Amino acid sequence: MRLPDVRGLAALVCVSTSLLTSAMTIAAPARQLPVEAGDAVPEVALQRRVMDASYAYFADKDAGRYDAAYARFAASVRAYLTPDLYRSEAANFNAGAGGKGERRIVRLTWERDPVDAPMPGLYVAADFVSRFPNLRLHCGYLMWRQDADGTFRIVREEQSFLDEQAARAMTPETLATLPRKFGCPAVTPPLE
Repeated sequence: MRLPDVRGLAALVCVSTSLLTSAMTIAAPARQLPVEAGDAVPEVALQRRVMDASYAYFADKDAGRYDAAYARFAASVRAYLTPDLYRSEAANFNAGAGGKGERRIVRLTWERDPVDAPMPGLYVAADFVSRFPNLRLHCGYLMWRQDADGTFRIVREEQSFLDEQAARAMTPETLATLPRKFGCPAVTPPLE
């Protein structure tokens, strides 16, 4: 997988209704390391730190601990994404998603000093898929960057989703094309 473009970071962080806040259930298999890719795949301990940070971020959002979730963003994101906007968008999405769901991180893509990044460093995209009661399709990624002190901070969050009401109005043929169009990673076995 090619690392997603991180140019224009401030303009590209997805903060509209695509922020997810529903309560999640993390099954034991979700803690297994996913597929790894990229030019800078680190040792297992560092891979697990990013996995744990990603699930902790989701857990904070899902439990309504918006300040804790917001604190995981890099200063570059917090410069334009206010706590109030983050909280509002997360709560709106939570209401629309329909409650408790499941997320699974399915791939980590690592890259050191990407050419198109706003600053050098170790970046990792944590691709995920999700299932929620009112959503037919939900996927996205968290883009993390490692700070000089070793801490990973979110520099981008992007998500795509399709609600059940819109899905019911589509043909099966159209629905079958959407995961690829949304950029959703293939998942085996799929979330149910």
